[in-house]
Amino acid sequence: MKKELSERKQKILQAVVDEYITTAEPVSSGEIKEKYLADISSATIRNELASLEEMGYLVQPHVSAGRVPLPQAYKLYVDKVMSGKSLSKNEISFIKDKFSERMDRVEDIIEKTAKVISDVTNYTSVVVVKNFKDVKVSEIKLVPIGDETALVIIITDRGVLRDKTIEIDKADDDIGAYVQSATMLLNRMFAGKTVKEILKPDKIIKEEIEGFRTIFEEVIDVLTKYDKEESGKVYTEGTLKMLDYPEIGDTSDAKKFLSVVGSPERLINLIESGDDMEFSVRIGKDEADGMEKCAVVSAKYKINGQEVGHAGVIGPDRMDYKKVISVLKYVGHALSEIMENKKEQKDLKDKNE
Repeated sequence: MKKELSERKQKILQAVVDEYITTAEPVSSGEIKEKYLADISSATIRNELASLEEMGYLVQPHVSAGRVPLPQAYKLYVDKVMSGKSLSKNEISFIKDKFSERMDRVEDIIEKTAKVISDVTNYTSVVVVKNFKDVKVSEIKLVPIGDETALVIIITDRGVLRDKTIEIDKADDDIGAYVQSATMLLNRMFAGKTVKEILKPDKIIKEEIEGFRTIFEEVIDVLTKYDKEESGKVYTEGTLKMLDYPEIGDTSDAKKFLSVVGSPERLINLIESGDDMEFSVRIGKDEADGMEKCAVVSAKYKINGQEVGHAGVIGPDRMDYKKVISVLKYVGHALSEIMENKKEQKDLKDKNE
């Protein structure tokens, strides 16, 4: 168990981490005094740095060099800055503009989330989709596009699922009337139900769909395939950005990083926190799946109290933790607003119909 740090040691350690995050260069006592702690003498700072090194928070690459933070220093630093910091007006404007763009489909929203996080932090972002079976179907639309085909559009409380063209096994000439009747039946049975409920239709429903069995089975097939594809699906953005940082400049380190990012299973294990914390921070080789000098910050996203997934950032262990945490928080709020607006629009539409 590590000894509790004095307030002065904490200030000096935070100064070292702040400076190293900015420069990626060993930090000297002179830099700390000049930029952060002018009221503390250089001799005192040097003594405290030596003490922090003995305690396992810092390392000195060579005798004449400054100090570099170790994973333990970052962990303590993160505990102090977990509240994050205010984003700049430009960053907030950028996020708002991106999320104000039209995004009807679920995939569009998820992909946009990953891209915004990566663009604002300048690190690699990861988004993991969770609990697709808990998605609630708001409406099912069937649009005839030929004599024997129709377009299925499934609208949920998280957006529109991927469009799917289905074949209709119907001998009657009036396909329009047939599709209209099928649409009314599907919405009577499925609107307001979760995917989990729809994928386990009871006997009464099976009897009710006689005459529309083909369309019914096609819709079930769309939801089943989407559930298999999307539950636990991983979206990544900005993978190559990590290779621009000196920490990943070594070929072996780059290979380790790319092997992790290229494995959905390993990414899921990294991004999903096993507890009920809003944020999870993993720092160093032992916690970041063998990635040297890397860290992972992830957030659990909930909409209307329901967990919908996790978003995370993979960066160097000297990443700007304050900014990353703030971006993940802000994007989480933005996602909630999007979903709430979609629900309000749907409720208003239903009221007017």
